[in-house]
Amino acid sequence: MRCSDTQWHCGPSGAPDGDGVLDADFVLYVSAITTDRCRQENIVAYAAYCQLEAEMDRPIAGYANLCPNMISSQSQEFIGMLSTVKHEIIHALGFSAGLFAFYYDDDGRPLTERNANGLPPFNDSLGVYQWSHKVVQRVTRNWNVRGPDLLRHDVFLLVTPRVTDEVRKHFNCPILEGMELENQGGIGTEMNHWEKRLLENEAMTGSHTQNRVFSRITLALMEDTGWYRANYSMAERLDWGRGKGCDFVMKSCKFWIQEQSRKKQSVSPFCDVLRTNPLKLTCRQDKKAVAICNLQHFSRVLPQDYQYFDEIPGVAAEDLPYYGGAVEIADFCPFTQEFSWHLSGEFQRSSDCTISDNQPAPSRNYGAERYGPGSACLEQRSAFIMEQCLKRMSYPDWGSGCYQVWSVPGSVRPRGVYAPLTALPFIPFIRCALLNSISKTCCGSQSELHFPRFAPTHYVYSAPRNRSIFSHYVTTRMSRVKYRRRRRVQ
Repeated sequence: MRCSDTQWHCGPSGAPDGDGVLDADFVLYVSAITTDRCRQENIVAYAAYCQLEAEMDRPIAGYANLCPNMISSQSQEFIGMLSTVKHEIIHALGFSAGLFAFYYDDDGRPLTERNANGLPPFNDSLGVYQWSHKVVQRVTRNWNVRGPDLLRHDVFLLVTPRVTDEVRKHFNCPILEGMELENQGGIGTEMNHWEKRLLENEAMTGSHTQNRVFSRITLALMEDTGWYRANYSMAERLDWGRGKGCDFVMKSCKFWIQEQSRKKQSVSPFCDVLRTNPLKLTCRQDKKAVAICNLQHFSRVLPQDYQYFDEIPGVAAEDLPYYGGAVEIADFCPFTQEFSWHLSGEFQRSSDCTISDNQPAPSRNYGAERYGPGSACLEQRSAFIMEQCLKRMSYPDWGSGCYQVWSVPGSVRPRGVYAPLTALPFIPFIRCALLNSISKTCCGSQSELHFPRFAPTHYVYSAPRNRSIFSHYVTTRMSRVKYRRRRRVQ
């Protein structure tokens, strides 16, 4: 209804009612408009529900806007863009702080009590309907930070039954109360996503960093809304945090890194190696991409809750509060992250080993790499060196590379993981750590490529198959590195 300025003549406004959309359970309106929200730094897309049905409050219409300036046409980024669209659809279907108060139990009863008008109480400060303790709870953690301090750190957990069961099994922590929600990123990110520190590459965290997957935890949330039944056979495997235990999921990453180092065990999925120039390359946790540790220097002192390091080689003690992981919504915890190469500011390729389009040009294939569906990341203990006549050249950034691999159980060839270096046609294959160099005579000159010693690996590759109702998705830009000149080795 709309009234005129004089308030005397009132009547319906807008288009007349129609028949609606037949045979549809949900209608999604999609746009690609450069809005004010898109002009905020690194916003990729955002979504909201538009209308709820009357009986069970299920969303029946939603809206998603993809920010045109963030839509990539690079073939290497298609899977990521598709994941972004799925991410926004899930927000509109139910994963939204604005809908938490409308969730139902398995018997069709609201998990949050309703007022006489049939609605939950409204929280004016948050701008959403207030959920009950059956959906979200606030808990306090003991939080280790730099030095001897132990802080009290408040977090919000989504505590619905299936989510709680799934995260207890995933982290191997039977006392875990629920799944932590994001506590940073501002309106649209905070409370509308899983905590990035704990589920880094789960697709419903608040930023895209690498290889997103839709896990059983997200499917459990959708079922716990009371509106859907999940097909868990469609869930994708999430390795981040899997089986790490209660210390990993209930304490700071400082505690995890410190304790793992004390026990001389890997600090993965976190890392503690400062990004340097040249780069020290490593592998992503799943061995499907070349990666770097995103520990870096900030221009400002980090909040006390996120100051984790008592020492970093080469860094003065008074500068330690300036160091942390590059991804703020991961609570500044450093982790290994894939990246992209740029030349004169232009995107060239990413470091995902499984994407054929990432294959470097022959003139830049310093490590005889091969990218594609059958490739994996192998760590190196020394750099490749190319000899030609009196020249010995190497590439300054080394530590890992992408190679086609397969496992050999032991028959004609020795047992091990093999990498056929098909990028160089004169090399049939190498077995890791067995072949050190090969020679090729061409055009009257002698060239020799010295292979690095590959780190021991047990890896076997198999090919994969209201104001706060808006939930937006940001991209944490992949770390960028520039192509460098080869350097002469003396």
